[in-house]
Amino acid sequence: MSNQPINYNNELPDMMYYFISGGLPDNYGGLTKSLLLRSKLFGEESQKNTAFLTFRYDLEFARKKNDLFEKGKADSEYTQVINLFDDFLSKKTKGKRAYSEKIKLDEIKRHVSKGKVSKAISKLFGKSANEYVLTYYSDGAAVRYVDYLNDEKQVTKREEYNKAGILAIVSYYDTKINQIYLQEYINTENKVYLEKHYMWNSQSKEVQFTHFTWYTEEDTMTFKDESEMRRYWIESLQNENDQPKLFLVDSRPQDKHVFKVKKAPSSYYAAIIHNKHYGDNKYQIKGRYKEVFSQMNNLDAVFFITEEQIEDFTLISGERETFFFTPHTINKPLDEEVLNVPSEKNKAVIISRLAAMKNLTHAVKAFRLVVNEIPDARLEIFGSGEDLEKIKNEIKAQNLQANVFLKGYTNNPDYEFQKAWLTISTSHFEGFGLSNMEALSNGCPVVTYDYDYGARSLVEDGVNGYVIEQYNIEKLAEAIISLMKDESTHSKFSQQAFKMAEKYSKPNYIKNWSKALSRMIEVRKEKEQLAKRVGSKEQPITSFKKDDSGIAISVLLSGQDETIQKINLLGIDRKNKAEIISVSSDQMTQQFIVRPEKDIKMEKIEANQTSVLDFYIQFITADHIQNLRRISSSEVKFGEKDQFENNCYVFEPYTTVKGNFSIKLTKKDHID
Repeated sequence: MSNQPINYNNELPDMMYYFISGGLPDNYGGLTKSLLLRSKLFGEESQKNTAFLTFRYDLEFARKKNDLFEKGKADSEYTQVINLFDDFLSKKTKGKRAYSEKIKLDEIKRHVSKGKVSKAISKLFGKSANEYVLTYYSDGAAVRYVDYLNDEKQVTKREEYNKAGILAIVSYYDTKINQIYLQEYINTENKVYLEKHYMWNSQSKEVQFTHFTWYTEEDTMTFKDESEMRRYWIESLQNENDQPKLFLVDSRPQDKHVFKVKKAPSSYYAAIIHNKHYGDNKYQIKGRYKEVFSQMNNLDAVFFITEEQIEDFTLISGERETFFFTPHTINKPLDEEVLNVPSEKNKAVIISRLAAMKNLTHAVKAFRLVVNEIPDARLEIFGSGEDLEKIKNEIKAQNLQANVFLKGYTNNPDYEFQKAWLTISTSHFEGFGLSNMEALSNGCPVVTYDYDYGARSLVEDGVNGYVIEQYNIEKLAEAIISLMKDESTHSKFSQQAFKMAEKYSKPNYIKNWSKALSRMIEVRKEKEQLAKRVGSKEQPITSFKKDDSGIAISVLLSGQDETIQKINLLGIDRKNKAEIISVSSDQMTQQFIVRPEKDIKMEKIEANQTSVLDFYIQFITADHIQNLRRISSSEVKFGEKDQFENNCYVFEPYTTVKGNFSIKLTKKDHID
């Protein structure tokens, strides 16, 4: 990251902003809320056009989109909410043909209501006509499926409708094997615009998807899978015009679709990190984050909502000039009058999804200890989720039915936080902790476990709340008791809570994004300039020597000039681009010394099961701009003498088929 001071007058760069998620859920969580708020504020605060892009096919997409605008979650003046199927495939089509149902849905429903189904069917299909079956949505009013049956009562065709009664998909079945073989997608003009093909696999005894056929405005296109179709859409969007565009992915499952698109000169590609990226330890990359790490060298930016997570990303990837801090915001005016609302002493609240990651049973267990000390202490938990019964059972097990209450969803979280003495946060992990930020904005102190991420970003221990060692229920209870008993400390914490919230005001939010995006554009230019100076050639090894002190690798460096301040040799995990080896060189000698015990990060190898290291030369300017060049070893002959061991691994240098230098890793207990 660059520490260069920047002054951009808080203006967001003039570009089109695409914010990307998989779908548009009915009940969305923090990630979708964050995306929608970003779209809204970019428009309302800076008059920038944004688009919320979704990929998944959704029968109810039009309704959900309208709900967002009607409820003010998105601003139609600045924000588009668009979908691959609804707004691209179904519109950029001439259609294969017009689809014609043999019987209209309204007619089916009318005859059903009159009890004349059989007569209606025989008129339509003749005396040998077959039957159909209606399947309704859970509301019991709207028809979802109409299944057409043959004489053997087998489904031959299924028509699928959305809740508004509009036909969307028609599926066809092979009655010999009772399996689907084709689906036709129908647009609002009643045209077949897309086909999804299936084939029976006799070996696996299951139906397998084979390909999509899309009937475009000009021709017919085939896609081998949905990922290819998604990438084609992104390519089409970026090539519509020369206007600069940012494609920012919010949802990790979408990374593999978006980041493999060939980048246009005017396009920027970036990820924003909403959640914990590591697994059992801080070197182990979670599965859904591996694509971000593997594409790190191709991304223009990675945005983070806490500074702690930037540091933890760096543990794996090394320092990056493309990492930027863009924290959340509070979507409301801050009003100090909240501090004058009387709080109910001994009352704690939690406003949260009742999800496993929130670990709310710990709050209940801690409250048992609180009630032992303060019998009239009260905890109100607002929210819904899959852990409802688990929390109910814990309340019962702790005999706290008179002290802990499940209150369901609240439409007025501000009021609940203002009336409460404190709030409690016991999560296993968070991306940021939006509920804590909301509490602080209402002057409500927070007692929180010290989880990653956001606990210490928002709560300063002993200043606006307490940060407790994670999973220490006794210490959690002690902090709650202490704050409930001490009115003076509560008053101070409440004042400081509000001051902390000011850090996350809307003006500061736009300021942070302006700084990050403007620097992203500058970094791209500086990286391109450095790449030209360094050149495109691989850096060749001139010698590889191994002795007791380590491995000496000499490289014929090219492209050096006075702007380059530092040169490193990097050994990078081929799969996820984790930085395993990083050693510097004296530019005069052009030799790098790798001392296995010191310079090889075995903890990263173990955490991510690294099997191959690829080697690069890293050029770094005084402004922290980086450029990587692959190391060539086509002129070096590696043999058994060049292998070495470190911590139960055998490291075997070799030259790839492209002539580049790599090392294969094999754990000794796996060697035959």
